[in-house]
Amino acid sequence: MGILRVPDQHPSALPSGTLVGNWRLVGRRGLGVYGAVYCAVKLGQEQAGLVAVKLAVHEGDLRFQREVELLSRARHPSIPRLLDHGEWRSPAGRVYPYIVMEWVEGQTLYEWSAEHNPSTRQVVRVLAQVARALEATHAAGGVHRDVKGDNVRVREGDGKAFLLDFGAGRHMGASQLTWDTLPPGTPSYRSPEAWRSILDSGQLANGHYTARSTDDLFALGVMAYRLVTEEYPPSLEPRDDDEGRWYVPVFSPRPPRERNARVDSRLSAIILRMLSENPEARGSARELAEALEQLAEQAGPEGEEPLFEWETREASERSTEDAFEEAPLGYPRRRRVVEVVREAEQRDARARAAATRFETEKQSRQHSVTPLLWVGLVGLLMLMLVITAQRKAPRELRYVPSEASVEASDGGAADAGTAGVGETALTSVVAIIQPIPSGGGIRLEIPPQPLPGQRIAPCGRGEREIQGGCWVKLDAQAPECGDYAYVWKGGCYIPTSAPQRPSTSDER
Repeated sequence: MGILRVPDQHPSALPSGTLVGNWRLVGRRGLGVYGAVYCAVKLGQEQAGLVAVKLAVHEGDLRFQREVELLSRARHPSIPRLLDHGEWRSPAGRVYPYIVMEWVEGQTLYEWSAEHNPSTRQVVRVLAQVARALEATHAAGGVHRDVKGDNVRVREGDGKAFLLDFGAGRHMGASQLTWDTLPPGTPSYRSPEAWRSILDSGQLANGHYTARSTDDLFALGVMAYRLVTEEYPPSLEPRDDDEGRWYVPVFSPRPPRERNARVDSRLSAIILRMLSENPEARGSARELAEALEQLAEQAGPEGEEPLFEWETREASERSTEDAFEEAPLGYPRRRRVVEVVREAEQRDARARAAATRFETEKQSRQHSVTPLLWVGLVGLLMLMLVITAQRKAPRELRYVPSEASVEASDGGAADAGTAGVGETALTSVVAIIQPIPSGGGIRLEIPPQPLPGQRIAPCGRGEREIQGGCWVKLDAQAPECGDYAYVWKGGCYIPTSAPQRPSTSDER
């Protein structure tokens, strides 16, 4: 008879409803070499909205420990808040670290540009926000080491930019995890000095190049160049000469304004500064952010003009050469399609409306909680007076606080070991004011507007539009929905969000 083995689950393909710590997974949103990203909700606080759970796909991956440390140090509005971290144990006993962060619903930088045709002012503000995020990272003694379009997400509705994925980052005092000459990163975004280190590896300490803040700034320049021209600057990867000797080519990118006449000359100059072969000439993230912010303020009416032309040709009218250039992008190079941009603008409008409704309802709930707290305090005071007056009575009075009053008194404190990790903890207002039915678990009714981070109608195949949001129906029926699903007309549903598109950050 063979040994009966426990069926295992791999962290890259966990089903909806899986518990990771105190977080219930709703669906997978991304998969990389080192981690899988899921959207999730917190048990007991489902209506507080979605969060991102990044789960390692390799046991005991030390990169996650370093990412937690870097995120806890680098706090900025353009860096997702770190909410929790821990280890998830698979059914077979394997242990994988995880990180819980603020959820950012939106598009990667280049996707955002392709669907919005942003103005110069919008582009400059987005780049300034990323520069500010790098400023906070560098001030905390860290280096991101993988700044690129895929690691910048622009939020739907307000167009705010977030710098994501600090998994390749390093902070001062961190132990070395890799022993290659070059640290982790994406080739197209590496600095000239990083590439030249390959030729001088014998002169490096331990034969390893140490990335600096100036490497992040060069990568920011590559990202900005690609954003406004839809081309990468010339490759710096070492190559062989006629005699078989390796060399790093001379780096002389053409000004972005020459590739796209709609690029502001001042923005073109800032981008070339970031791409300077001299690391010191790039300045600091703070200096670049200030220059970009100043440009956003000083740009006149021309700053509101779209950065790219509108496509007026039918697909059949485009040349073979145009089609060849457009293939890696998936859309006309340096042109935008009116219908695509109009649809994106409508999505943004719906997202803004949903965010406004959610904030209004949240404030309304908070205001309604205050009287309840006062009533509870007054009741407790009266109870104490009764206990004092009846001390000599033969019977003993006991006050057993309800679950709601306990949460109200401690503010819904985070679990031990996670307090203070994020700038803002998920609140427990919903848990305080939501009645608990006598049938067992909490019954979650679908709210009157979409949840934060939820996909907004029009919905995809297999989804159902309810109250303006997109939902997936489960096989179960109420009241057997579990404590993570929502109830609508007797059925059980979980919220969905827009699927990720394929990566476009490194087409070459």
